[in-house]
Amino acid sequence: MTNQVPDADGARPSMLALAEVFKAAAHPVRAQVLDLLAGGESSIPELCEGTGEKASHLSRHLTQMRSQRLIECQRLEGRLVYRLACPEVANLLAAARSVLQAQVAAAVARTHYAPRRTYGTVPPQAAPRASGVTGPATFSDEQFAELEHTLASRAVIADACEAIAARCGCTLDEAAKQLIMTAHNANLTLRAAAARELQDQQDGPRA
Repeated sequence: MTNQVPDADGARPSMLALAEVFKAAAHPVRAQVLDLLAGGESSIPELCEGTGEKASHLSRHLTQMRSQRLIECQRLEGRLVYRLACPEVANLLAAARSVLQAQVAAAVARTHYAPRRTYGTVPPQAAPRASGVTGPATFSDEQFAELEHTLASRAVIADACEAIAARCGCTLDEAAKQLIMTAHNANLTLRAAAARELQDQQDGPRA
C-alpha cells in the first residue's frame, strides 16, 4: 500500500487531490507567480511587471491557483493584493528546484564518470569543441578531481545548465555536457564556467 501523509485532521489526501495541487502550479507563469509571492504579497500590476504578462492573461492563472487554494487575495486600500495561502506553498518550488539540481548533478556525474577509462588516450588538441559535442570529454586525473570538487557547488552549476538548456533548446543532459566541454576548452573549473555562463546571460547576448 502506498504511504500517504495525513492531513491535519487525520484524513489522507487522495492521489487525485495531490495531482491537482501539482497541476495548479504546473505552468511557467504560475510557478513564477508563486515565486514572486514567496517573497511577499503583490498587487496585480506588480505581478504583471514581475511575470511580463498582461492582466487579462494573468487572471486565468490566478483563478486556477485560487481554486486549489495555493494563493488568496484581499482588497487593501482599494486594490487587490495576492499572497500565498499558506507558507508551505513555497515548498513546492523548493522541492522542484531540488529535483532539478539533483538531475543536473546526476547528468554531470554521468558525463564525468563514463569516460574515466579513456584518460590519457586522447590528446587535448583532439578533444571535441563545445559547439559540436558528439561524445564524452576526456580529462586528466587532476582535472577530474577538480571537477568532482566543484559538484559541491551544484546550485550554481544547475542554474547554468538550466540557462543553457533554455537558450539552446536542449535537454539538461546535453546542457551539462556543453558546460563541461566549455570548462575543458577554456581551462576553467566547472563552477567558474557556470558562473561565466550566468554572468553572460545577465549581461545579454554576446557580440
